[in-house]
Amino acid sequence: MMFYVHTEELSRVSGSEEATMPIVYASFAEAADAEKAAGALLDYEMKEEDLSFVRADVDEDQWRSYDEGKDLEQDAKGGISTTTGADAGAGAGKGALVGLVAGALAGLAMLWVPPVGLVLGGGALSTALAGAAGATAAGAIAGGVTGYLKDQGVSPDHIQQFEDHLEAGGAVLELRLPSGELDLATAQEILAKYNATQAVVEG
Repeated sequence: MMFYVHTEELSRVSGSEEATMPIVYASFAEAADAEKAAGALLDYEMKEEDLSFVRADVDEDQWRSYDEGKDLEQDAKGGISTTTGADAGAGAGKGALVGLVAGALAGLAMLWVPPVGLVLGGGALSTALAGAAGATAAGAIAGGVTGYLKDQGVSPDHIQQFEDHLEAGGAVLELRLPSGELDLATAQEILAKYNATQAVVEG
């Protein structure tokens, strides 16, 4: 994995001087590796608002089945206990998607954004994609991740690699650091451990 640093100074400064807040954009060829990395980052008490996780290997049918499954679960907790074939199908679909976002990630805010994919966390990238999904037609945000990275100053060559990984079913993480007990050096170690293929540091 290569780290590309696009800032002259990443250390925080004290006193009245402005602190530099590094932002890391990391891509993964395998979404499962990104999920493990995000879980490890959260183990350091990383705040949800500092983490965005986008994975493109979730389709609309999976999301709808998961969403319907959540409704069925809420009905069951409210005393409704009827079960139909449709209920079972929705439950199975929910189980398949829960397997994608199990463990530490299950508590994160989650949204399916067509045609980007599954968006988790409360970071700036997640917020931007969620806002685009609510304000525009689905086709208008096809380049949502690409456009966001461009606006943040990420170079076109790196953006293309992020886009290629998403289109191939991979994932992208955005981290704003420091967060909780997580600093840049620790984040770099975690991303490398879980096979991030590239990481760009802006700040």
